[in-house]
Amino acid sequence: MLHFSCDLCGQPLKDDRFVARVEVYPAFDPDELGEDDLDADHMQQVADLIQQMQDGAGHMDDCASRQFRFDLCHDCHAKFLKDPLGRDNARRLNFSEN
Repeated sequence: MLHFSCDLCGQPLKDDRFVARVEVYPAFDPDELGEDDLDADHMQQVADLIQQMQDGAGHMDDCASRQFRFDLCHDCHAKFLKDPLGRDNARRLNFSEN
């Protein structure tokens, strides 16, 4: 039998659990094509991108879609719905000024 615990507070969960799924992916807005784009030599740009990928300098890892799944108890579910990005938690941090 599977046992679940809340991914936020760690409380053991029974049948009254909630699942939150989050998907993060890059938003590619369509670019407008102009005369300069049609006249450009794109083969050099492609060659440069291939070289960057071979050197490991590209940011291709950031382009992949990522999915997350969280099991939540009733209380954490309510907190998540009120503040899904956790902005209130970031505001509560009070650092001393040294």
